[in-house]
Amino acid sequence: MPDSSLILAYDSLKDPRDLAEVLHLATGLGAEVHLIGGSLDPRHWKVLRKLRSWRPRLAEAPSEISAERFEDAGAWAERARRRGFELVAAVVEGGDAPWSRHLAPKTAVLFGEETHGLSKESLALCSTRWTIPLGPGGRFYTIGQATALVLGAALARGSSAPPELA
Repeated sequence: MPDSSLILAYDSLKDPRDLAEVLHLATGLGAEVHLIGGSLDPRHWKVLRKLRSWRPRLAEAPSEISAERFEDAGAWAERARRRGFELVAAVVEGGDAPWSRHLAPKTAVLFGEETHGLSKESLALCSTRWTIPLGPGGRFYTIGQATALVLGAALARGSSAPPELA
């Protein structure tokens, strides 16, 4: 597992395309991926099939996929805090924009399901909430879109750039 300044955590990420997209984005920008609860295995054949189009070498060597699994959000939060991370909940409304303030040196962003979001228990684990503005008529971003926007904000703020991009 890389020693990153940004963790992207997903509670119950079950769509193979979404997980492949998350792995692709996180690998490119040096963020850690944490999968919580009933999340799909990152080595599932459907994930690897989609990942093959974006990151063929990684798809051909699934043992090199860097994604840590946690039984529940409580176990994840405890581990992230011990490592010195600020825990941030990604919410549809009621949070600050990720780019509206300085990022903590180590930030862990917890994403919930696209349609249901995070549970009250998971929200209570996080000290900060982030909302990506949707504009008029928007309902939600896909997990891949939200991940890309959070990574872009982190990169712009200098929180998660791999050495070749820093």
